[in-house]
Amino acid sequence: MNELERSAGNASQWQHLRTPTDQRALFDRFGAMAYGVILQILPQTHLAQEALLDVFTSLSLSSFSTSSTSPALAIIRLARLKALERKARTSEPDAASAEPSSSAGRFSPEFIFDLSFRQGYSFDAISEQLDISKPEILKAVRNYIHLFRRS
Repeated sequence: MNELERSAGNASQWQHLRTPTDQRALFDRFGAMAYGVILQILPQTHLAQEALLDVFTSLSLSSFSTSSTSPALAIIRLARLKALERKARTSEPDAASAEPSSSAGRFSPEFIFDLSFRQGYSFDAISEQLDISKPEILKAVRNYIHLFRRS
C-alpha cells in the first residue's frame, strides 16, 4: 500500500493540524514524497529544497486543513504549485524543452505529460499550441502514467 492509499482515510486527522509541531509531523511523513514531486519540476537541488521549505512553511498548508482532501493529495498539489512558481521566477522557459518530439506527426505521451505536469501548461494551451484535441491530450497523459507505473 502506498502513501496515498494510507493517507486516504486520514482526512479527519488532517483537520486538526494547525501548529508548527503539526507541520513538522507533516514534513516527517510527506516530505520525501513532496521532494520527489518538486525534483520532477526543478532538477536543481538547491531550488528544490527551497521549494520544499516553501511547501511546509506556507500559510496555504493550513488552508488545506479545512478541505476534505487527504493530506498527501493536498501536499502534492501544493508542492507542484510551489515548484512551478519557483521555476517561473528563476528562469524563462527553455526553448529547447519546448520543442515537440514527434513520431510520424504524433507527439509522444511523455512530451505531453512533461508540458502539463512539469512545465505547468493547461490542457487548453497544449491543445491550441500543438493542434491536438483535448481528448487526445488526456489519452496521452493517461498512457504515459500507465507506462510510468509499469516501469
